Amino acid sequence: MRRTELASVMQNWKMAGAAAALCATGAAAGAPQVAARMDLPVQTLDRTPITSPVDHPFRGTIALEVDARDVAHRVFVVRERVPVQRAGAMTLLYPHWEAASHGPSLTVTELAGLTVSANGKPIAWRRDAIEPHAFHLEVPENTKTIDVSFQIIADEDRLSADVVAVAWQHLLLYPAGWYARNIAVAPSVMLPTGLSAFSSLDVADPEEGKLSFRPVSLERLLDAPVLAGRHAARVPLAQDGAGAVTLDLVATKAGDLAVPPERIADLRRMVTQARAVFGPPPFGRYEVLARMSDDGSSGGTEHRASAEIGMASSYFRDWAGQLNNRDIVAHEFVHAWNGLYRVPADLWAPTPNVPQSGSLLWMYEGQTEFWARVLAARAGLRSREETLDKLALDAAEVVNRPGRAWRSLSDDVNYPSFMLRQSVPWRDWQRRKDYYLEGVMLWLDIDALLREQSHGRRGVDDFAQDFFAGASAEHPVRTYTFDDVCAALQRVAPFDWPSFINRWIEGHGEMDPSEGLKRHGWRLTYDAEPTLTFQQNEQELGGADLSYSIGLTVADNGKVRAVNWAGPAFRAGMAPGDHITAVTGAPYTRGALQDAVRNSPANPIALTWQHDGSPVTRTIDYRGGLRYPHLTRVPGHRDGLTALLAAR
Repeated sequence: MRRTELASVMQNWKMAGAAAALCATGAAAGAPQVAARMDLPVQTLDRTPITSPVDHPFRGTIALEVDARDVAHRVFVVRERVPVQRAGAMTLLYPHWEAASHGPSLTVTELAGLTVSANGKPIAWRRDAIEPHAFHLEVPENTKTIDVSFQIIADEDRLSADVVAVAWQHLLLYPAGWYARNIAVAPSVMLPTGLSAFSSLDVADPEEGKLSFRPVSLERLLDAPVLAGRHAARVPLAQDGAGAVTLDLVATKAGDLAVPPERIADLRRMVTQARAVFGPPPFGRYEVLARMSDDGSSGGTEHRASAEIGMASSYFRDWAGQLNNRDIVAHEFVHAWNGLYRVPADLWAPTPNVPQSGSLLWMYEGQTEFWARVLAARAGLRSREETLDKLALDAAEVVNRPGRAWRSLSDDVNYPSFMLRQSVPWRDWQRRKDYYLEGVMLWLDIDALLREQSHGRRGVDDFAQDFFAGASAEHPVRTYTFDDVCAALQRVAPFDWPSFINRWIEGHGEMDPSEGLKRHGWRLTYDAEPTLTFQQNEQELGGADLSYSIGLTVADNGKVRAVNWAGPAFRAGMAPGDHITAVTGAPYTRGALQDAVRNSPANPIALTWQHDGSPVTRTIDYRGGLRYPHLTRVPGHRDGLTALLAAR
């Protein structure tokens, strides 16, 4: 501060002091007090309102053209012609909430180069100050359509010379003010030369290098991706005509497309078994859009008439190595009924920009994962023993979740609204997406209780036949609530189902998530020998999983991937990201660590690791040896699992 500024400040202080003294004197003399007015901040937010969706007709059809040929830059070029409903204010929306993720997983940061015009003249647009997925504009009088163009910046996963994945929710803008089912869209896509394309959409006018599809509602379009590939094959899994199911394979190498006859037979049986459970299909035809890649990852995205499946390029060649992934097709196929035909009322939304709630994800995802386990066994995708090993892995993960002490299943289902793409270093304590496997345990318990209450006459199959009845390709979505689930269970076997389920979803440390296994005559146990299923899970993790002994998962290079909250390694001060360098003084190897744990009843486990760049050497307080999960029979109890897993 300069000298002249300091003098000015001192003078102001003197004046302020004099004023304060004067006020004090006046107050003492009984003079009327005048409250000093202070200018407190008040927010001024100039925001253009975004019209809420209303269920009313939309005149005309949006023409949507996607050019997917710029594979060099991995850029989709999009052009739309949007019918104008009225002159004046108009808002275009880029989707934000994605049905399959149940959360705000879409980002408008992919969109670039936006221009809007009418009759060849540009129209200025302005992004909403609060909702960046909204674009406001003023439509001139006597305008019938507006032309919208932009680019979507993609990546190799969605756009390459050999594989193109068209997910429409990434590739369009739509007008605010209508339900998605009100807005008709005529979509088309231009693909690189030589690619074969698959979709549940019907092709209208095939042209060289361009696919034009029949007009559909925006709601239907968002649920109907396109997968195209240079190396592709189609494998029928169910009869042609109504209810046909096809496996559409896209691979980076032609040799990966070969599917052994026995695997095709397994998948065909899975389709048959699913229909035995759920009844008529909610689709006219169903496309399993399977993309094979060398990264070895697996997963899926559900749609009512299709599924996007990611699988390893060796998926069918190395079937013995796929014990943990054999039900990925079954899971997404079940979603056609559970999640797309019947949808939780708070998860259904009129547009992809309206927030959703996931209070019933233990039903939407949890029961679907349960049926994936069951159908894989009934179809022969897994043997009975392999299924028991998979259920042991599921149960061990659920039972060993200390985070349930503070965060119930009813809160875990809120994961999509605030934890998407967020780091969760303490997975078992923070909890994330436990509604999948905890849902498996819950529905095992429900099946066992249904059988108890009906004296063995009825089970979860009867619930499914009741709850999912009436499906057809033309039938609109049927929403459901918690009460609807309980009412359907009540029709199968009378019981206090609301209290039973609420004990599960609201329970904390007092809950035993393995009680369904026990009702079925099985229990979770541990011994020193891992199952093949467990060993393959370790391979996918890329290291040793010692969660059920010293409480950590460590990569082959010594990097600690996970530490069990309050477990032995945790108590010794270890954290995710640390790097183990030595085991009892010898250089770290996976085998050395496993040997040390195996010998822990006789010898203490001394580990050295790097933490924040500094070496730490400590003894792990554990003497229990190696522990791996298994299911074993409960003597004297009926074996309910064998009956549940038997083909129908």
